Amino acid sequence: MQEYKKPLFQKGRVLKKEGLEALWDFPSGLASTMMAGWHDGILSGFGISYAMEDNGKGQLIVEAGAVLHKGQVVLAGKEVFPFDAFDRQVVVRLYILPGYPADDFYIWPLEVRIEGIQDSTEGLELGRFRLSQGARLRKEYQDMQDFHTAYNTLDITNVQYAGPGGATVPPVMLQVFARMVIANKAAGEADISFALMCLGQAPVPRECILWYISRRLGTPYREMEHNEIYESLVRIAGTGSRGADRGQRKDGPAVF
Repeated sequence: MQEYKKPLFQKGRVLKKEGLEALWDFPSGLASTMMAGWHDGILSGFGISYAMEDNGKGQLIVEAGAVLHKGQVVLAGKEVFPFDAFDRQVVVRLYILPGYPADDFYIWPLEVRIEGIQDSTEGLELGRFRLSQGARLRKEYQDMQDFHTAYNTLDITNVQYAGPGGATVPPVMLQVFARMVIANKAAGEADISFALMCLGQAPVPRECILWYISRRLGTPYREMEHNEIYESLVRIAGTGSRGADRGQRKDGPAVF
């Protein structure tokens, strides 16, 4: 017979080693149980924004986040960087360097870098953009084409989220797709079913996305790169010329 022990930390009680061990085991045990068979990727957080300091200089803010890395949940804190790389495309990546044991901890060094697109193929992408000086880094998406504009919009189409059976696409992208589908009165039952899954389940398993694209476009089931998944969803959503025009234009600066 098994026993599940929850430590009680009460006034007047002696803090025991077994209680601390149970407390330490709980989060790692819960994560490993819930995420068994999941592929590495982002779990939550890592929002990216741009702001002006009081001295007039710009700074890029990368919020705290959590990733699944080799079956372990790794937490990263908020970081702020000076930023003046205007009018050129940059990518923000998280690097998790090889871990090592210390006296009381096992340590994974973490490093967030702002790089050119071709600087590296390693690391976990958090987003990419090309920002005009004086502009706002936009993260509100009106339709599927809006994720891939030329200027001043955070592009997350290559960001990989942790998911069962394989890395999946950002939930916000699937949610925008789902709302477009539901608003389309001509959408079929399969489209509506998939859209409701996107709104009600996060993360949506990669296999579900690939099967949906295959059946919807009448193509053989196959693995796809993230940009291929995005382009297929754009095609299915049928955003039309309005979205295509916005994707080609250079958005004017939105002054803070």
